[in-house]
Amino acid sequence: MLIKASGITDVGLKREGNEDYFSTDDTLGLYVVADGMGGHLAGEVASKVAVELINKSFSHWMESGANEEDIFGMPDQTLTKKGNYILSSIRLANRVIHEMAQMHDEYHGMGTTVAVLAVFQGRVIAANVGDSRIYMLRNGHLERLSKDHTIVSEQVEMGIMDPKDAETSPLKHVLTKNLGSAESVTAEVFEFEPADGDRFLLCTDGLTDLMDDEEILQMIQAEESPEVLCRNCVDEALKRGGHDNTTVVSVFLSGINPPKYGPMKRLGIFFADTITGVHKTVRKLKP
Repeated sequence: MLIKASGITDVGLKREGNEDYFSTDDTLGLYVVADGMGGHLAGEVASKVAVELINKSFSHWMESGANEEDIFGMPDQTLTKKGNYILSSIRLANRVIHEMAQMHDEYHGMGTTVAVLAVFQGRVIAANVGDSRIYMLRNGHLERLSKDHTIVSEQVEMGIMDPKDAETSPLKHVLTKNLGSAESVTAEVFEFEPADGDRFLLCTDGLTDLMDDEEILQMIQAEESPEVLCRNCVDEALKRGGHDNTTVVSVFLSGINPPKYGPMKRLGIFFADTITGVHKTVRKLKP
């Protein structure tokens, strides 16, 4: 399997600072995007802490082959060991950010979204909290591998709000879940087999506020280079006003045999806003 990946972040045209943060690690096969929030520099701190802790904890557990009792929180029995490493790394990042916000006045109220993609031979893991998104292009079809944790998204899902009204709702950016606002958090985690030619895009709402899914599909299809795709996405966001920080990570896969179980094998998560899902049981963290 060959992985080509790239990432870029841009402050935009309206913001003084960049509260987004990202990482790409081809050795681990781990790609993370976060969009921080909070006064002063708190948002920048939250997103950086989230990305770095997820990378460090996941790397440590992978290298040590950690067992269930060695990771943070109760394991989800519907997930693989690597899936639980991702889940627990997000839980740990949430706990640390929450405690920092409680202990330091300058960090009070800080939080961050997070979108995580892990790619291995025979397995892809996608996870998110908040409204930073993960897209997958497969066989010309775009799938959203993340769930927006916003008031508007939940109202659309329940049939209370029309999707067109959601696009202009003043509650569009009000999150129902993020890292840092509560002592524990339940991330959405999805596992499936990769397929040859899969392309993934992780991004913050600086992009998705200005481009719809059809436009993102066209952007991903148009480029053969992850670097060019990322640059083009950010350039397009800037052309449309660049009102927010914009971060994009793209991951292209090749050299993969056909998957045994088809493109979507469900393993105990809540999948995308537009795809039928199953609620995962909320489990308490270990003390």
